[in-house]
Amino acid sequence: MALVSRARGARFLTEFQNSDMFQAEVNNSYELLVRPFTVSPGVAIPVGGYGFTDSTFSYSFGQQRRASGSLAYQVGQFYDGHINSLTYSTGRVAVLKQWSVEPSLTLNHVTLPAGDFDTTILRARTDYGFNPRMFMSGLVQYSSADRLFSSNYRFRWEYQPGSELFVVYTDERDTTVSGYPGLKNRAFVVKINRLFQF
Repeated sequence: MALVSRARGARFLTEFQNSDMFQAEVNNSYELLVRPFTVSPGVAIPVGGYGFTDSTFSYSFGQQRRASGSLAYQVGQFYDGHINSLTYSTGRVAVLKQWSVEPSLTLNHVTLPAGDFDTTILRARTDYGFNPRMFMSGLVQYSSADRLFSSNYRFRWEYQPGSELFVVYTDERDTTVSGYPGLKNRAFVVKINRLFQF
C-alpha cells in the first residue's frame, strides 16, 4: 500500500508578560498526487510523490491592545517548488466601544516548474452592537485566485427573550468584467422566530 499523505512538525512558542506571543514552526509533509493538482489557473502540479519542508514564524499582539492580531511569514518548499507567504489574521481594531473591525490579509508568491503565480486574499469583518440584544455584522472578501468579491451582511434583533429577527444579505461579484463587478449571485433572507412559553 502506497503512502498517500504524511505530516510531521515541530513548534516553539513563547508568551511575553504583555501577553504578546512569538511562534516558530517547521513542517515536513509528503503528498502523493494520483491526478494533477491545479493550484492556480493554468498552473498544475503533475502526478507523483512530493516531500517538502516549510517554516512559519509568527508574532501575535495581545488582546489588551486597541489593535491586535497575528502576523506570520511562511517560507520553504511547496511540492516541487517554493512558497513565500505573508499573513495578517485574527486582527481586531476597536474603533468604538460598540464597534470593531477585524481585517485579515494573505499574500502568496509561489514558484513552480509549471509556472509562477501570486494570490491575494483580503477580508474584513465588522460588528456594531446597538445594545446587548441588537447588533449588525458585515463581511467582505476579495480573492485574486477566483477574481471574486463577496459580501455578507447580517442584522440580528432579539425583540424579546428567546425570540429573534434575522435579516441577511449576501452577494458575489466577478471582478474580471470591465466597470463595476458583475453580479454572479445574490440572496436576501428574512427569518423570524417566536418563543412561546406554556
